[in-house]
Amino acid sequence: MLLRVLPSDAARSGDRAATQIYRPFFLAGILTVLTAGCLLGAVALFGIAQQASYTASAWTPYVLAHANSQLFGWVGFFIMGFSLQQHAPTIARAALFHRLAYVSLGLMGAGIALRFVAEPMTAVDRDVWLPVGVLSGLLQLAAVALFVINTSVTRYRTRNSLTWPTAFVFSSLFWLVVVAVAEPFVFAFSHQADAQASVIFVAEWFTPLREAQFLGFVPMMIFGVALVKMSSCFGFREPDRAWGLAGLGLWWAGLIARIVGWQAFYGADLLPDASRLFRLGGVLLALGALCIVVSLGIFERPKFTIRAHKFVRAAFAWLLVAGALLILEPIHLSVMHAPFSHAYTGAIRHAVTVGFISQMILGVGIHVVGRSIGLDESKVSPLWGVFILLNVGNAARVGLEIATDYRVEAFMPMGFTGFIELTALVLWATAMVVPILATRKVKMAYEC
Repeated sequence: MLLRVLPSDAARSGDRAATQIYRPFFLAGILTVLTAGCLLGAVALFGIAQQASYTASAWTPYVLAHANSQLFGWVGFFIMGFSLQQHAPTIARAALFHRLAYVSLGLMGAGIALRFVAEPMTAVDRDVWLPVGVLSGLLQLAAVALFVINTSVTRYRTRNSLTWPTAFVFSSLFWLVVVAVAEPFVFAFSHQADAQASVIFVAEWFTPLREAQFLGFVPMMIFGVALVKMSSCFGFREPDRAWGLAGLGLWWAGLIARIVGWQAFYGADLLPDASRLFRLGGVLLALGALCIVVSLGIFERPKFTIRAHKFVRAAFAWLLVAGALLILEPIHLSVMHAPFSHAYTGAIRHAVTVGFISQMILGVGIHVVGRSIGLDESKVSPLWGVFILLNVGNAARVGLEIATDYRVEAFMPMGFTGFIELTALVLWATAMVVPILATRKVKMAYEC
């Protein structure tokens, strides 16, 4: 059974409570991505394209605000909502569960909003807005803490609830706490009174920070969920444990190598010989991604076909593309006779954040919403327009961003790719919001 109704007259306090807590979190995620997330990112990208420079200082605050809102808003809200839905409370603790959930939602939303304003305004009045920016990080940290506590102390537990894919989830939560703790410090040190000191801090620490955020926290959560749900709910075969655990080990090793390797590389003034550990990390991540894909059997024939399949398959295809780009990076830099490339690094991150992460949110999101309200899969839109626009926009962004290292003319067409992706997200959000807001007389507990 995909959906289960828990009748109140037969329920006991230790039984699982029915909830649709994912709804406010999904709506918050959609609101975030269509405002401070993808919209702001598209506008900033267009501005960068017009100036033909990735380091144009006028757009830096908006790029930073965009990254924060995408991480904690677009991705964070969906992960929080999905996780809380999956770890529903017992009936006895349902009130506490919902109270903690809504407080964490409010704290995270307030943190994102304050960060959005504080990023550009700190340059105007540092004495006023620096504390606001630090406060935004503290609010996000508090939201993360309440979320982790909520999924731990209130949830309904079954026998054998901890399986080997849970190692990915625990790894993800570890990195989530790490990056949340770092946020107040990151804001403070990237907005120092000495502008040059801020630039040096960003140059040294933002690469490992982004690795921890978008290669640590987010993918590991996606891997853990996928290794359970792709077989139980999406019709793929059972995941291969050996390949999956090999992927976990390689991913961890690659991530640590990238973080530690960057410090060694940067400390050696970006001399090529000092980049070996950093580059090795990219190879290990690519191999880890390949192991996860093999474990999932995501490109094998499933037991049945649903509209979400094309999104999750394309997402993992983009993950493999990102891995290939990591392996090929030294060749690109050798051709460019440069130790580092903003364009190439940005292309890799975009392949991961939009191609893989955002596309997984789209695919899993439409499945969760459809199942939770009992939509007939055969009677809903396949969303081909969303799928095509997102992947065309992402491919153009990745390709043109790399091309800017060779031709300045590639900047202007690249500047429009964000609006293609934004259009895809607007169409997807339209298809999502109506069923999310649909009223139901009976609360359903999502199981698949």
